[in-house]
Amino acid sequence: MTYDVSFMTQDGLAALRVDCARMVPHWVLPRAPWEVEPRVTVVGAAGIHGVVVPDSSARLVDSLAGFDD
Repeated sequence: MTYDVSFMTQDGLAALRVDCARMVPHWVLPRAPWEVEPRVTVVGAAGIHGVVVPDSSARLVDSLAGFDD
């Protein structure tokens, strides 16, 4: 598909650029799913229940306790 733009002058293109620049703040781009930060809900230890951690994983996490400083 082609468009005939021969009627546009340099002044017309300049005016179009100015109009577009003025409208930029009104344009909102939707974010892609990977750009949206997930909502984080902080709960206390009492709110965490029903979580089962294998012994080997618990030992691994326990051995990394020195890295939280």
